Amino acid sequence: MTAAGLRVVGIEARSPSGRARARRACPGVAVHGTDAALPAVHAVLLAIPDSELAACARALAPRLDPATRVVLHTSGLAPASALEPLAGRHRSIASMHPLVTFPSATGRPVALDGVVAAIEGEAAAVRAAFGLARTLGMRPVRIAADAKARYHAAAALAANLSHALVATAKEILVEAGFSPRAAGEALRPLVRGAVESATEADGMESLTGPLARGDARAVAAHLAALPEDAAAAYGAVARLALASLGSQRLLTESQIHELLRALTVIP
Repeated sequence: MTAAGLRVVGIEARSPSGRARARRACPGVAVHGTDAALPAVHAVLLAIPDSELAACARALAPRLDPATRVVLHTSGLAPASALEPLAGRHRSIASMHPLVTFPSATGRPVALDGVVAAIEGEAAAVRAAFGLARTLGMRPVRIAADAKARYHAAAALAANLSHALVATAKEILVEAGFSPRAAGEALRPLVRGAVESATEADGMESLTGPLARGDARAVAAHLAALPEDAAAAYGAVARLALASLGSQRLLTESQIHELLRALTVIP
């Protein structure tokens, strides 16, 4: 498989199902198990769980061909140094994290056009990662190794935890009489609009709803209507929003005081 100078010569997958997915995603590319000899390639990209990086690096060290000059991993949290067993001997290591979701349930290839690739590591591997990202239509961004935990936490807040909040909202709509399908369809334009507003805004100036209006009575009614866990999550996120609304002077001190009073009566 080739793309504007990129040539994929092989994919290694541990399980039969993983190899089947790789064949579907990359027809014509050799797919083999973890006991096969690795070909002489310029670069290797590891897309594996963070918990397996260190063991994988140790296992790969004796198998890599001397011609391999670059090894990358795709973890958003682990730094390039997780590949330390593969460094040295004219070989360079880096991390390249695509800032996009890869939902395993669908099994469909994920579009990478315009997606940010956060990159850090050794100079030669960073240059290779920038080239790979651009070839794939991504937007490479250099990041410091000691900033990765904060970077990854921001991604989790925006994507993983928002997913949990939307999924919880769907469950509550079902309890209010919606079918699961109707709940998802009802929330879709609301959530998309909120995400677009949040990503385009400088701060909280585009926030809508009772917090933005300073409507403490509505907040109290929400908390009374929600299950305990959902009410606790509502309260935690609301306090986070109030801190920003206050610092940006989008609410008066009196409004913030009333909203905080409403939030103290979480069931």
